[in-house]
Amino acid sequence: MDCAAHDDAFSQLTTRFPDAQWRSLFADTPEAHLQSAAPLLIALDPTAGDKSIFMWLIEKERAHPSVTWLKSHFGLPVLAMMLTRRLQCRINDDEDVVLRFYDPRILLGLSSAMTGRQKKFFIAPVSSWTAWEPRREAYYGIDPEPTTPAGIAAFSVVPISLDERQREQLMYYDKLALYDSIIAHWEANSPEAIEGMEGDMLRKIAVAAVARCAGYGIHNADDQHLFAGLMMRVSPSFDAHPMVRSYLRDEEIAPEARLSQMIDELPDAIWRQIGEQKHYEALFQHALPA
Repeated sequence: MDCAAHDDAFSQLTTRFPDAQWRSLFADTPEAHLQSAAPLLIALDPTAGDKSIFMWLIEKERAHPSVTWLKSHFGLPVLAMMLTRRLQCRINDDEDVVLRFYDPRILLGLSSAMTGRQKKFFIAPVSSWTAWEPRREAYYGIDPEPTTPAGIAAFSVVPISLDERQREQLMYYDKLALYDSIIAHWEANSPEAIEGMEGDMLRKIAVAAVARCAGYGIHNADDQHLFAGLMMRVSPSFDAHPMVRSYLRDEEIAPEARLSQMIDELPDAIWRQIGEQKHYEALFQHALPA
């Protein structure tokens, strides 16, 4: 349970369930003093007659994404130590950060974000790992793959390393939050362009916009919003224009700079031409013809 998601979770756990066994994943880390806001690994007995702690945890997970459910043949102290070590994550080659895999929104993105080898070794100490997905109102999980004892320890020695694209996938698990924010952006900035469009249609357009943007190697969230905005406000097929594509595919320009540089440098005459050559079926296309 991620205690940071609730103001009173830690105090409730220790007062209402004084006999509960738990370990802080921040123990023996620089964040050890943040115990009341730490991720806690709590030992549960599914055969116990008193289900009050289960009901309490379900209440917390439905109030805010904060609870994941695990099964493991390792005991509480050993499993806690293993998961604490898996908090270590390396980005940008040499920058160490905390991987908040105990947040369900991150956990549910791990399966698709990690490579097969990373997933195999990272999840190995756990035989079952699930979390409640509030939008679909159902439990979803990660299915671990069998490995060896040496494999289980792999990421206890070397921190997992995630590139920018993997981090974007974790930030927008299943991309649902991203699609919602793109739609909200349209509603705030282009209400006339989406007038009469139902929610399901807008979601399909948002999915297509993100897929098209990714097709050019652009995965930054701000740029995905910008790309979707250009589709809606300028032309659904704006990226079919040769000059636009020359920017979006220019490997000498950093992916996160391509859209802004294109907007700054594209002549007004080209923008008018793009607006005159709209193809509305492109709203739903995940990739335009070459």
